[in-house]
Amino acid sequence: MVDRADLLAWWQGALGELRATVRAQGLHATGPAGGVFASELLQQDRGPATVFIPVPGRVRPIGRVTPLVIPAAELAIVSHHGSLADADLSYARLGSYATTHEISIDGPLYEYYLRGAGDTPDEADWRTEIGWPIFRADASRACG
Repeated sequence: MVDRADLLAWWQGALGELRATVRAQGLHATGPAGGVFASELLQQDRGPATVFIPVPGRVRPIGRVTPLVIPAAELAIVSHHGSLADADLSYARLGSYATTHEISIDGPLYEYYLRGAGDTPDEADWRTEIGWPIFRADASRACG
């Protein structure tokens, strides 16, 4: 559980802990780090938050780090450029789009950190994909 006011500090610490654990256990990331955030975090200023680094193999639990499978989801995606301090503006645009087009569903919000502090100290060069849960009207055709 994280307070929205503490989210950036929590996020930095949690990702640092994950990266250190991945290194210490000799694991290698198979994709970008990401986060899953309950909608309550934006709506009620407090809610569950999870950050992750996808790795193959077994992760030994240590401290706050535990193995977890991130469930698949249908998402509308927007690319956020720059610091996460103003990511709420990208969230607002994406949420407005999903709501206006009546495709929004309840569910957690996703982030994928394509380029961040671990890659460059220049926040202007950071790239984050933000995902909003949606339903797909063509899901039956996509599966068939």
